[in-house]
Amino acid sequence: MDRTVRLPLVLIAALALTAARAQPLVSLPVEDVIDGPIAMSQITATSATLIVTTTIDLACVVVFGPDDGFGQLALDADMGGGAHRDHQVFLRGLEPDTEYAYRLQGSAADGTFYASEVLRFRTAATEGGPTLGVDVATVEAGATVVAASSEFGGAYAAANAIDGDARSEWSSRGDGDAAFITVRLREPIEVTGFGLWTRTMGASAQIERFEVVNEHGEVFGPFEVPDAASAHDFAASGRGQEFTFRVLASSGGNTGVVEVAVYTLPR
Repeated sequence: MDRTVRLPLVLIAALALTAARAQPLVSLPVEDVIDGPIAMSQITATSATLIVTTTIDLACVVVFGPDDGFGQLALDADMGGGAHRDHQVFLRGLEPDTEYAYRLQGSAADGTFYASEVLRFRTAATEGGPTLGVDVATVEAGATVVAASSEFGGAYAAANAIDGDARSEWSSRGDGDAAFITVRLREPIEVTGFGLWTRTMGASAQIERFEVVNEHGEVFGPFEVPDAASAHDFAASGRGQEFTFRVLASSGGNTGVVEVAVYTLPR
């Protein structure tokens, strides 16, 4: 007598899927598909940048934290999110003079997973020197964003420009040199300067020069932005309550900022 147990095809498929899921995810060394070394660059007291080129198309992310448990992640600057070969990953909101552990991870379109060894870098110490005063263009200080040229989406809302969080940013939707953002302070102040930290996507989205205009039409600047590694401050004097940051020159595309600042002397 044939005592073979014949299982329904649906059950066989389910068992096969369960077995497939039970297989551990094995990563290949990402170093095998990296053109050159893996190393952080543009390290400041609060940020760092990882720039690498892969020999195959990958979608990359960096996980990082104060120890091997990581706890934070930073995505590739390419907002398209697809696999490609030239990667720039920006780590922001870091603590000064702190050692961080990080790992570069990537996935190919066929599902192959790559990961680096756990690597480390140390942020720079906090730079001393004179400051322009107190930044009052923050949500905490009662400021609001009242206008922006556009927003790329909810994750890149204009309000991110004054939230005090270096891990978030405002991005326009392809405004390039026409991008602007207007911040209204809680009350009129005597201005001692402005600050701007430009976002970047490596080859695009980076502000190179900007000006600030108050509600009375008074123009401050133009100011040259040397890089996207950190915030840059610029001395100025005047008075006002509402200030529009206008892009004058950029690398084009989804221009925007990590943070803007309006400084005044402490009371």
